[in-house]
Order: sequence, then C-alpha cells, then structure tokens
Amino acid sequence: MKLKTAFKDLFKIGVALSRRNLETEANRKLVISQFSSFTAENDMKPMYFLDPANRLEPEKYDLAPKLDFQFAVPFLEFGKKSGIPMRGHTLVWHGQTPKWFFYENYDEFGTLAGRDKMLSRMENYIKGVLGFVQENYPGVIYCWDVVNEAIDEGDFRKSLWTETIGTDFVEMAFTFARKYAAKDVKLFYNDYNCYEEWKRDLIIEKILKPLKEKGLVDGFGMQSHFVMDFPGIDLFQEALYKYGALGIDVQLTELDIHNADPSEESMQALADRYEELFRLLVDTKKNGKANITAVTVWNLLDTDSWLTNFRRETSYPLLFDKDSQPKKSYYSVLKTVLDEADIKEFRNEYTEAELTANVPDDYRRAARELNFHMVEVEPGIKLSYEEFGWGDNYVLMAQMGFYPRGLYWPLAVKGYHVICITLRGFAPSSYVTEDYGEGWYDVFAEDVVRVADKMKIDKFFYAGASHGAGIGWHLCLNHPERVKGFVAMVPGPHSLAEGTMSLRQMVQSGILKEMPPMDPPIDHDEAREARRDIRNKHIAMNREQDPREKAIDYGRPLMKYKSEEKLREMLHTIQTPTLILGAIDDPISTPELMMRTAKELPHCKMVWYSNTGHNLDTDLVEELVFETDHFLKQADQDGRVYETVRKI
Repeated sequence: MKLKTAFKDLFKIGVALSRRNLETEANRKLVISQFSSFTAENDMKPMYFLDPANRLEPEKYDLAPKLDFQFAVPFLEFGKKSGIPMRGHTLVWHGQTPKWFFYENYDEFGTLAGRDKMLSRMENYIKGVLGFVQENYPGVIYCWDVVNEAIDEGDFRKSLWTETIGTDFVEMAFTFARKYAAKDVKLFYNDYNCYEEWKRDLIIEKILKPLKEKGLVDGFGMQSHFVMDFPGIDLFQEALYKYGALGIDVQLTELDIHNADPSEESMQALADRYEELFRLLVDTKKNGKANITAVTVWNLLDTDSWLTNFRRETSYPLLFDKDSQPKKSYYSVLKTVLDEADIKEFRNEYTEAELTANVPDDYRRAARELNFHMVEVEPGIKLSYEEFGWGDNYVLMAQMGFYPRGLYWPLAVKGYHVICITLRGFAPSSYVTEDYGEGWYDVFAEDVVRVADKMKIDKFFYAGASHGAGIGWHLCLNHPERVKGFVAMVPGPHSLAEGTMSLRQMVQSGILKEMPPMDPPIDHDEAREARRDIRNKHIAMNREQDPREKAIDYGRPLMKYKSEEKLREMLHTIQTPTLILGAIDDPISTPELMMRTAKELPHCKMVWYSNTGHNLDTDLVEELVFETDHFLKQADQDGRVYETVRKI
C-alpha cells in the first residue's frame, strides 16, 4: 500500500518538488504513486513571480509590479494533469524577495519606498498571483502560505517588510489574500521552530489569534525541520495541541529530519524517529486535539535535500534514497497506520532514461538571471553581480561571465559572503564603447572597489581565475588597504616579453587560429569527466556573445609597466597574503610563469595540481574550496599565508 492510500482517511501526504524533479520521469512517477499533495520548493516564492523588467520601467510598474509566471506554470500544469492538489508557497516572505521590490524606482541602492506605495505593491502583487492561478488553474491550489517566518528573536522579524510597512504587514497580507482568494482556498501562516515555547506563544498571541478573530486565517503550517535529538516528542506534542486548540487547521509543511550518518544503525534510528512522530500525528488527528490536514516532507529524495548545503554536511533526512528506493523510514511511517503483515517491501524499477533529468536550458538561464543585482558605479555604467551566502566575511570576484557551478556556492556554504561581479562591457552589465587602452584592468579593479563601496564593504578577500586573477594584481597594487587576501587561480601574470594582446583577441583577430587546449584528457575519473560535461553544457546554454563584447581587447594584466623587469619589480611590492592555485598542464598560465610570480611575492603560498589545466576552478571544485577556506581563515587570523610561530 502507498503512502497516499494508507493515510487517505487521516490527512494528505505531501512532498516538495524542484523543477529537476518535474523534469525527471522517474520522480514524476514516484510522486503520482505515493503522494496526495505537493509544493513547489522554490519556484513560487516571490522572486520567481516578480519580473526583473520592473527595474527597466519603474515608472510604469511603480504601484503594480509586473509579474512573470514562467516558473510557476510547469508546477501548475503538473498539478492539473496529475490531479494532485497543490500547496501555494509562499506569497509574502523576507527571504527570496528581491531587495529592489522595496525601493523607489525599484533601485535597491536608492531610497526605501513609503508605506502607502508598498501596500499598493503588495496588494497588486497578491491580486495578480491569485488571479492568474485561479483563472488559469482553478482548483489546483487548495491552500496558500500567505506569510512565511514573520517571528524572530522575541518579536516580529526585522525585515524590509517591517521597515517599509510596519509589523501590520502580516495582517495586511492576509487581508489582501482573503479579498482575492477563491472561497475554497485556505490561508495559512507558516513558520519554523514553532514548538519552542517563546516562539509558539508569540505566534499564537501576535499572529494567529488576531487573524482568526478577523476571519483572515484558516490554518497554521508547522515547518518541522527536525534533527535527531530535537525537538523532543513531548515538546512537539504540547505545541501541536496548543495550535490545534485554536480551532484552525494544522499542517506539517516542511518535514525532514537531519541525519548525516548513512549507516544501517543510524538509518534505523531515523526510521524510529519518523515512526514516533507519525504515531503522535495519527493519535492527535483521531483524538481531535488538532485538525491535521496534511503532512509534507521537504524534498523527494535524500539527494534533493536542501539540508546538505544548509548543514554543510551530506544529509540523509527523507523517506526515499538517492536511487528513488524506499528507506527504513518509509516503512516505519506506514507502520503507524497499517499492520506489519500488510506492508510489503518493494523496489521501484526505472530505466536509465526515466532517471535522467531533462531541465530546459531556458529555465536554467532564466532562474540564474533572477539572482542578478544591478548597481550604478558611475553615470551610465551599471554592473551586474550575483550574491551567494550572507554575513560580513566577504569574498569578491570579478569576471566577464560566470560558470554557475564554480567555487561561489561552495564557499558560501563554508560561511563566506560571496559577491560575483560581471565587468563593464559584458552582459548583463553595461556595454561600453570607450577603449581604455592599457588601463582596462585598472578600470576593472576600480569597478570592484566601487561595488564594494556601494555595498558598504570596507575590507574583503578577492578571488579570481585567469583574467579575473589579473584584476586581483591591480587591486593589490592600487588598493592594498582594502584587500585582506588574494586567491589567484591560474593567475599568470603573462610575461610582457610575449606582447600585450590577450589570447582571446589574438584568436578573434586571426593571429592565432584557435585557443590552445585548456584541459588535458582525464583518465579513469568519472566524477571529473561529469563535471567537465556539466560545465560544457552550461557554457553552451549561455546567450550568444554581443558583437560589442567581441570587439573589446582588454589586453593583459600589468601591461602598463612595459617590461618584464618592471613587472617583477611591482609584484615584489605586493604585501597582500596571496594563494596561487595552479595547474601543471596549463598552457596559458604555465608553471614557469607562476613560479616566477611566486618568487617575487613576499607573502605567497602556491599549490599546483597535476592532470588539470586552465579551467581548474571548475575541474577541482572541492579541492580548491578546501585550500581556499584554509588560506582565508589563516589570512584573516594572522594576516599571513602561514601560521605565526608563537612561543609557548
């Protein structure tokens, strides 16, 4: 018997899905066979509805933001065709809502919009989303998380919502949602750690009771991100009963149980934890202590789980493993409603084609572009940047474009706040017609500093590969007071005895027939072959380069120094702690070049890797992240590339 059948008389069993799940036939089959509810993990959060085009025509969309439904439609279509009811998640949240939405002219570096304007934007946004869904997909969505995670640190969470509207933004969001939602659609407030006593009581007293008195809320979503030893079942039960006593629906909306140990013994402990929880849920539903209407697990397979990134260790928290097979926890959940004799173990049989994800390139590209921020660094020049992670331990990078699966997110997972800047002249930043001659890299370095200034970042680490590393040399020379440490991947700099034209321009001008091979062949390393294959697919899906980009000859770093002797002299003046990461088989930044550079730098550590080439920053992600993290921590602590020797 399947989950949805076993629990059909008690509550819905739901699952959170990514677009990758939707585009994998085996995943679709598994969802249809097992689940009676589903949620879009990310693609129906505010950033996916709010069209970046608002920033291009701010006057036109000042009070009623332009909406984009391309991300939501595949999920709505799946719900419509499969007949599986859908939870809408989420209309109003402090997270994954673009900052520009809260500002005058949709300019996140400008002035915050006032209360009246933000109320108009909120109302028209909610009206537009609900109107589109209900007109085009009536009956598909049975409930909405109207507001998500509004309580934190003993009060309403400080956010751009409270800063622009005030703490009544929650009530206003529910007011607008009730106004425009279909009568049979239920409205939920959703939050995490809601079993902790202080938070439980605040949610009840400041949100749920006032909203219920005004007829604005129908249910509460207990996210339920557990670990193996917290919360205790008694603590969770107490909270569950208190929410149930309000007379509203209760759902577990994002259930998972973090467990980083895949051993058989540990997976049995996970199964026992799931069984204990589901026995409580079943008993609570039957004894009427809470009207539980759905339980949603947050992701389909262990390999889909967000916890691996969030917890910074591989997690095995769900009911199905990486191969789409039921785990011990799956059977333990069934045991809470079925006799063991009626539970038959089974294996899902899928073909290789069914297990292959076919995510469209257009989707990947569009989803990535949602993360682009724009900042004006001088009149007429706007730079695009991507942001990964949070906090004040900044790592800035600059390139002509970024490969989406490089070091950026892995460094963010390690606790760094990574800012990736696309330089002027290259989309989506502003195109330029001016030729800066020998000054291109100085201009690029100044742009990095200007972005830092706009973001109020004083000191930062800088990391770059190839020409991005070239910018780092100029930063260390022009702004040594800002750069705490420099991670230079395949950095050169090129010998000026070879001339000043970039290899890219030499190919485009016909001096070279083609670029030299960037990477050596890989023997018997399937993981790295797969990485290269993914990288090449991402490169292939990039938008066609604009002729204005092709026309730029930014030359080589440090070419203003004219001679190799002067270049060496300037390298010797750099006091910034520097980590050089190089490749033995790099035909561009050769071992000889890097050795020359390392000899001149007073504070340098160098690591070389064999069997890789100029693209080592995407070839050896884990290895480079390990070295980079170690170096940055040391440089931040001692201002050196190695630990200071201390007397005992």
